[in-house]
Amino acid sequence: MNNYILISDSKTLIDKKIEELINNGFKDALVTHYDLEENSINSLIEDADTISFLSPNKVIIGDNFNTDNSLDSLLKYLDNPNNDVLLILTAKKLDERKKEIKTLMKKANYLKLEVSPKNILDMEFTGYKVDFKILRLLEEYYKSDNERLISECQKLKLAFLESKNITYKEAKELLVKPLNDQDNLSFSLVRNIAIKDKKNALLNYQELLNYNIEFFTIMGLLESQYRLLYQVMILSKQNISYNDMAKILDVHPFRVKKTLELLSYYTKKELTKIIKNLASLDYKVKSGEMDKDLIIDLLILNN
Repeated sequence: MNNYILISDSKTLIDKKIEELINNGFKDALVTHYDLEENSINSLIEDADTISFLSPNKVIIGDNFNTDNSLDSLLKYLDNPNNDVLLILTAKKLDERKKEIKTLMKKANYLKLEVSPKNILDMEFTGYKVDFKILRLLEEYYKSDNERLISECQKLKLAFLESKNITYKEAKELLVKPLNDQDNLSFSLVRNIAIKDKKNALLNYQELLNYNIEFFTIMGLLESQYRLLYQVMILSKQNISYNDMAKILDVHPFRVKKTLELLSYYTKKELTKIIKNLASLDYKVKSGEMDKDLIIDLLILNN
């Protein structure tokens, strides 16, 4: 049966499986792609039913498959499929409770491409010697993001292509720890600025840059954190609980609780000055009056 439905949130895993399927009897076939968010499933089925004069075999791939439209033509085709056609439909997720999906699972090869980080590492590093500490870091950093894990493995393979020996010290410098919560990092930056810990404040800033976060995004994070700090300061003087503050400000209670820890480092006047200063610096960069590469360094060093 040459009809497949591939389910995965990893494009890399789907591409690898498609390559494997094509190499198994359809290597020289004509390949046609359909984006099913833009094209009707009927167009794909019509193509599958049409005899090709350019090649005896055809590969037809329908990306972003969904059940929003009628699947009558697809189900009818699967009752009597063209054996010269390799039909592949891909999706990130499908609702397997739906009647039509249950029917499709019986009429086509329904494959969930779910693999563990360990399986990905074994697959990607075939032929390579890898320090076990790097394998542990890769699993820790990207355990919930298979796409990123595969990408990082390929980056390391390319960097150590000649020796095929991936060592800890050199490889660790190439890996970037994922940023799970920008608010936490911006909070640390604001805190270190507040307590005059310029060294760690600069390290916080550099860490944000390492995640390829744009300057104006970093400025936005700082402005947001200082604005929240000002709002929390005003509300705290009204003896409002941090849970109620969170509801009023529409933020997570934990973020308010952490922000309360900074109140002792600032006065209302100082916060007002900093917020105005950030807005002024933002304008000067956008208008070309100042170099953005120096702004936050100066902000840290002058406070």
